[in-house]
Amino acid sequence: MITRRDFTRLSLFGVGLGVASCTAHTQLPIPNSLPAPQHSDLTIWWEQGYLPEENAGIIQLVRQWEESSELKVDLKLMHISAIQQKLLKAINEPGTSAVPDIVFAISLDANLAPRLAWRDHLADVSDIIEAHKSLYTPDALSQVSYRNNVSGAYRYYAVPIGNAGEYIHCWRTLLTDIDRKVEDIPTNWNSFWQFWKDAHRQYQNQGHDDVYGIGLCMSASGVDAFTSIRWFLDAHNATVVSSEGELVLPESENRQRFIAALAEYTEFYQAGFVPPDAVDWTASGNNSRFLEGKLLMTHNPTLSIPLTQKLPANQYNQDANERYQQIATVSWPNKVDGTPMQPRKGIKQFIVLNKGEHLEAARDFATYLIQPNNLNQLLKEGFKGRVLPVMPQLLSDAYWSDSQDPHLSAAFTMQEQSSPMPYEILHPAYSEILGQQVWGQSILQVLKEKQSPEQAVDWAISQIQTMWTEWEAVA
Repeated sequence: MITRRDFTRLSLFGVGLGVASCTAHTQLPIPNSLPAPQHSDLTIWWEQGYLPEENAGIIQLVRQWEESSELKVDLKLMHISAIQQKLLKAINEPGTSAVPDIVFAISLDANLAPRLAWRDHLADVSDIIEAHKSLYTPDALSQVSYRNNVSGAYRYYAVPIGNAGEYIHCWRTLLTDIDRKVEDIPTNWNSFWQFWKDAHRQYQNQGHDDVYGIGLCMSASGVDAFTSIRWFLDAHNATVVSSEGELVLPESENRQRFIAALAEYTEFYQAGFVPPDAVDWTASGNNSRFLEGKLLMTHNPTLSIPLTQKLPANQYNQDANERYQQIATVSWPNKVDGTPMQPRKGIKQFIVLNKGEHLEAARDFATYLIQPNNLNQLLKEGFKGRVLPVMPQLLSDAYWSDSQDPHLSAAFTMQEQSSPMPYEILHPAYSEILGQQVWGQSILQVLKEKQSPEQAVDWAISQIQTMWTEWEAVA
């Protein structure tokens, strides 16, 4: 077992090699883009992965399709922020740059697809989905059916790839060092958080003042803050959008619950249970801190944290498997009122732009990519397993059916639970709230601007109401 004495050495050494050893093992570069062909028959913008294999996964499938179709692809691997910025500019400022044919980013489902479908920027891919409908789960299909406000119809405007949940990770080893166990973690909401506060104090009292009990993102960057604050809103039964698509957060009861959720969330930071730099974390901030052994627990919207340690055994990462087993993926606590939490799911998807220059080639590639063998290859090699299959037949693959894998088995258990319909499906204006980072900014109103939770909530509600009004006026 890895002990606290050598944990720091192994965490810094192992995490570095956990990423670097993949490069050493595969001898692959990490490209920002590939050389564009002189003539291309298809343009794809794809989110750049953290690991070389992630990039290699989509590159390999593109190359396979090029060979079978005898067409050339201009594949650009881009940071998620660049995809959003460049795509919105290409759409909103015609003539400044060409619109790509296909786009994928991990937060596309929450941030862009609902807005673009509503405003008639996406190609209707219903015929592709219908031809493969029997292969997909109902959850996957429900989250790619968007309303086009120009036509007034709900159609399939995105193609499902995988299913991401929201997970809580902690270190078994670090808990053992203070005579605690994963099995001791309470399921009651208040007791759950008290457990981590007490564990934090134990570590601090032992002189480990760089180890923090709670790893919640407090910044207005990336996706972690809005997924975490949404968890707290759900726990306090604060509803943002009704099942009819109406904004109900300003209602008195929901406003009070929002205040309670925000006050509790920010208090963890104010009381010192969260690292001071959490107000500046990007999407990988909590990942890095956790893997360095500086956080006892954290929350993440994919399985990316433990899967950085699921590496082939070789001279570079002899401790990786042990570290993989020392990380635990634990169950969600119940809500504040004691009722079970419904973990949210996000269907990861790609879109086809209707103003792209190669619509037929894009549709052909979309059909090729979701063939079960190809999609399974992408999920295992391109995504490194951090999102789960949305085609049940893929679960027969030994990679997914390994009951001894502590993280995949926990993830599948959570995925079997019912999940609320995403707010952005109920009304696409919600995706504007996410795009404008209103949740993260409301956190910073408390932590940096020294506003009270009541003031921060009223600020956030005012911002949301303005966005909602402007959205519907334009629509």
